[in-house]
Amino acid sequence: MPLPRFDRLPVDARAAILAVARAHFARDGKDGASFNQIIADAGISKSSAYHYFDGKDDLFGAVVADTADRVVAVLGLWTDVEAEDDLWQQVKAGATRLVAYLREHPDDHAVLSAQPPTHQDGQSWIHSLIANGRRIGLINPYPSIELVTVATMSIFQGLDAWALEQRDELDQFADVLVLFLSRLWK
Repeated sequence: MPLPRFDRLPVDARAAILAVARAHFARDGKDGASFNQIIADAGISKSSAYHYFDGKDDLFGAVVADTADRVVAVLGLWTDVEAEDDLWQQVKAGATRLVAYLREHPDDHAVLSAQPPTHQDGQSWIHSLIANGRRIGLINPYPSIELVTVATMSIFQGLDAWALEQRDELDQFADVLVLFLSRLWK
């Protein structure tokens, strides 16, 4: 992750550096991107770059984290519902927003394809979904709700990785997500 000096930069300056880096990583891949070219195109000196990041891997981690934060923001907050159909509708709506976002932002898609998110940021949404599903009787907590939660997180991670690799399959993402979750939870 970035060094503390990077976090002290103005928001616009941080965003500009990350945008340049994201474009390079999306175009050239993590291994093919040149740290020196990224910092030159971002308009910062090499010495400044090393005050912000330990190197290219550190910068790539910052780009992935920033991209994941923006994707989670697109997902939005979970809103509790009272009926199963409403829950599935909200899951599909969130998945549809994510797919649309990734189509509109191919650099983000490329970065996340290279390193899918870990769902740390999306855990709040998933935990709220599970709590809501359990409250309305959709989720069977047997043998334990902890195991159901871990399995649910694994489904999200697995399907995210699949969807990011199978760009042509993105339209199916919402339906496949609902299918897998409904089979797990019953």
